[in-house]
Amino acid sequence: MAAPQTTQAPAAPLDMVIFGGAGDLSVRKLLPALYMAHLHHTLPESTRIHALGRQAWDRAAFTRFVDDKVRGFIDPKALEDAAWKGFLDRLGYVCLDATQANDFTALGNALQPGADRVYYLATAPTLFTAICGNLHGAGLIDERSRVVLEKPLGHDLASARAINDEVG
Repeated sequence: MAAPQTTQAPAAPLDMVIFGGAGDLSVRKLLPALYMAHLHHTLPESTRIHALGRQAWDRAAFTRFVDDKVRGFIDPKALEDAAWKGFLDRLGYVCLDATQANDFTALGNALQPGADRVYYLATAPTLFTAICGNLHGAGLIDERSRVVLEKPLGHDLASARAINDEVG
């Protein structure tokens, strides 16, 4: 008797959302790591990467910025023209002030319906609670959402506990 074949359901769309998307951490670490995941086909095909920041850029301006700044933090042997172009095609940009609740409407409009979401807060810890509150207030957090807080979490134990309590 043959073993039953199992089929895996297609992966849900994935939106990676990076607050501080044009910042130093994103340029040096996050975007290069996401490129490598793209290169090695470990991101679901439907993954979109949304960078958020206060710069008044459109998508084209952001992809030019990434093309200019991020390439220098990727091993040149790993840069393949077709893969790089495919990675740039995954990118989006939303101009957003993380402290302004009304700005989160634009983020909601950019996200894929029904997508799993990972929100990466590559910002100052002082913005963590405002961002999480605004995500929640805009209805952008659900059981399929994850929030990643970049360390350090506060400036001492008391502030770390306060952030943890408010974000939780």
